[in-house]
Amino acid sequence: MNVQESLLENKALNIEQDFKLEIIEDKYSDSFIDDNLLVSVIIPVFNEETTIKEVISKIPNHHKKEIIVVDDGSSDNSVERINEIEDRNIKLIKHFKNRGYGAALLTGIKQAKGDIIITLDSDGQHNPEEIPKLIKPIIKNKADIVVGSRYLGKSQYRVPLHTRVGEFVVRNCLWLVFNQKVGNNQSGYRAFTRDCQLIFEDMIHTGFGFCTEILFKASYKNFRITEVPITIYKRQHGTSYVQILRIIKAIASCIVFYTMKKLKINRIFPKKITLRLYPIILDYLKKIF
Repeated sequence: MNVQESLLENKALNIEQDFKLEIIEDKYSDSFIDDNLLVSVIIPVFNEETTIKEVISKIPNHHKKEIIVVDDGSSDNSVERINEIEDRNIKLIKHFKNRGYGAALLTGIKQAKGDIIITLDSDGQHNPEEIPKLIKPIIKNKADIVVGSRYLGKSQYRVPLHTRVGEFVVRNCLWLVFNQKVGNNQSGYRAFTRDCQLIFEDMIHTGFGFCTEILFKASYKNFRITEVPITIYKRQHGTSYVQILRIIKAIASCIVFYTMKKLKINRIFPKKITLRLYPIILDYLKKIF
């Protein structure tokens, strides 16, 4: 082994130890030893004072990372708990009023400088130590977007019926319209390449429909999406802010809008008519839901 090969091997071993990556084939080693590889971890926070410190503490100690926490107008002591953390370099961004889950993520994504962007929830249901699972398909150039799936992995609580029904509907619509299967399509534990940032421009939904719209928009733009197994933990503290009817309306509008785009309705009807169709559909959805 010459000197150059020895140096490369040492670098690969160091990165494997830092981020606990399993290097399966030598041909992928060059991907792991890029000293310029930066991972951005984005965490939206809304009243999670009991969990946020533990979530941040479990993020693998990668030698090249940035942690961006977006406080979405918390009324508890979440910000104080974040400021108590001394051994992590954290960029804290505040929304002075609650703007919604998607809006918080968009704020973080706009500030992210990473080659790979990770989003994870702050309520303790996601395990940050599983970040290597999410980034591995991207590093191997097998995916542009990776979704952490409890259905492929395991869930330590029973997923509510309305969530399973909603995910079933979205999964089948994605498959029918875009030939893309994503079972745990409402999962907030995801990884993106930097190229995917264009998806987040001009988003329609910044609340409950955000996760669904990302997948439909990414599928429409032909990004590669895959799922990896993760473990979902039962929420130990706080309150879930899920509102079923608003989720139904948001998901329905995503399905209709991106199906229209896929079918190129604007080629069937004049442009002026096409532009009027979507708000009419949204108004109808508001009435029935």
